Amino acid sequence: MDAPPARWHALCLSLLAFSSLFFAEFSMRSLSVMISINKDGSAHVEEHLAISISGKISKELYESTRVSYSDLATWKERTQLSEMRHHVTRANTEIVNLRVLPQPIERCNSLLDICYATVIIDYNIPLGKNGTGLVRVENYKPRTSRYSLAPEALSFEQTRTGDLILPQGTKISISIPQNAEKIFISNPPQELLESPENFRYDEQENLRFYVGEKRTFEWQGDTLSKFQFSYEIEAPLESEVIEFFSSWQRRVASFMFSPQGPAAAIIFLAAAASIFYINRFGSK
Repeated sequence: MDAPPARWHALCLSLLAFSSLFFAEFSMRSLSVMISINKDGSAHVEEHLAISISGKISKELYESTRVSYSDLATWKERTQLSEMRHHVTRANTEIVNLRVLPQPIERCNSLLDICYATVIIDYNIPLGKNGTGLVRVENYKPRTSRYSLAPEALSFEQTRTGDLILPQGTKISISIPQNAEKIFISNPPQELLESPENFRYDEQENLRFYVGEKRTFEWQGDTLSKFQFSYEIEAPLESEVIEFFSSWQRRVASFMFSPQGPAAAIIFLAAAASIFYINRFGSK
């Protein structure tokens, strides 16, 4: 018995979509990974993967995927691009709120039959615990915290000695809070090295810190030898006072709601009433 026409139609569409995966052609033009570190050590990452789309089949596949799919696995499968991924590893880092935001085709070259588009991968990284995460925070002295980027959390190629290799056409930028101090960069961007007055040598720590005004740093198409990036933030004195009283209030509230709380409240009220009585009527 022959299959109904509707079923044949659906089968043909499925075969067409499947076969298009073999004839579609996508290539990477450039990759920008932008990391913004928050005050608490968490981070927001936005990756822009600019791609070339060759041929009509590739263009149609891109458009149909953009309309119907927003998961990273489908986009990686359909484009067959190794760089269609997040460049912070999940090995010891949590990634949340991940979104794939394929942008409309920007322009096409009809002569070469090539179109251009950008796929944005957007996600957040919470502050890690017990040595995990993209940024590690150490409260090593009162009111001062040191923030250190964990280069092994970045999923770029790395050598055995810890060198971070950025492929040609790849750019990474790191933005930190404006009140960051004692910024240490093992491999400063070339533009910073052109202004040596923006660095100050610390004899006690035997390190050279960046003291300029920039708080966004960029590297591209380079090998970052034994890459290290850290900075410090000192909280104002009033925040320590506020934290002390807040902590005291939390302890009091926790005690009052404990099994011993009601008994302590009765004793306190009885003592307060006795003092009031003595002061009010004791002198008469």
